[in-house]
Amino acid sequence: MLARMTAPAGLPHFRGANVPPPPTGRPHLHIAADIALAVGLLVLDAVGAVAAFLLGIDVSGDWQPFDPGADNSDVVFTVDWLYVGIAGGVVLLTAALPYLLRAVVSVALQVLVGTVVLVVAAAAYR
Repeated sequence: MLARMTAPAGLPHFRGANVPPPPTGRPHLHIAADIALAVGLLVLDAVGAVAAFLLGIDVSGDWQPFDPGADNSDVVFTVDWLYVGIAGGVVLLTAALPYLLRAVVSVALQVLVGTVVLVVAAAAYR
């Protein structure tokens, strides 16, 4: 006699009407991972905006961190806000990357932060 082949125990058996439908679309990122991604991107955005601000001060020539001949006079911040505006544009462009992961919270936060940075740069540029 031929031995009858059986499926290993513990695995689901799908036959007839018991077959589940195939998965549709791309899955969303888990909400905890989405929030963690949003916080991480927010930290990177803050570091990038501060770096752009300091780069703008350095390029305009108003700031020298280790000036041996400093006379303790006031520093006038005539910052080239173009750098901060570019940083805001980069923040807005990076909102497309979490969108590919379907990370709704991260996308919303990136768009909000990018818009705020652009508005601040435009207001200070005047």
